[in-house]
Amino acid sequence: MPDKTPKTKHPTTLIDVFKQMQPSESVNPVLGAQIEQFWDAQEKMLEEAENFAQHWFERRHEAVRSALKAARTASSANAGDPSKAMQTITEWQRHSAERLIADAQEWFETVARCAAYAAETEAEAVEKTIDDVTTTAKKVGQSSKSEPV
Repeated sequence: MPDKTPKTKHPTTLIDVFKQMQPSESVNPVLGAQIEQFWDAQEKMLEEAENFAQHWFERRHEAVRSALKAARTASSANAGDPSKAMQTITEWQRHSAERLIADAQEWFETVARCAAYAAETEAEAVEKTIDDVTTTAKKVGQSSKSEPV
């Protein structure tokens, strides 16, 4: 009778999953600082993106309100004097262009800050990793200086 046991061993419980992850824990002292710095940078970048989005939506709401006001003003203008309607629409377009410029400017500033966070945290992680490796090497060196029996 053939054996129906699967050839590959897949984790069946959460404990099995954690047991399979254990070998990677031995690397954590080296990667710990980099992992921490990575997630710290992610948090800062998310805050930056949230601030940008909030300001972008505020500008879009202002655009809609001002467009509605301009449309009301232009449509109520004297039909014999279309210059009033054109002036209203031109004014709205000018403010709309200013909002688009503000979008672009804030976006570039946001990206620049995020790039700075990534660079700063990477440098900090490398420095901490070097310190951790140096400390570990010193400990290993001290323990290996035992006297032979």
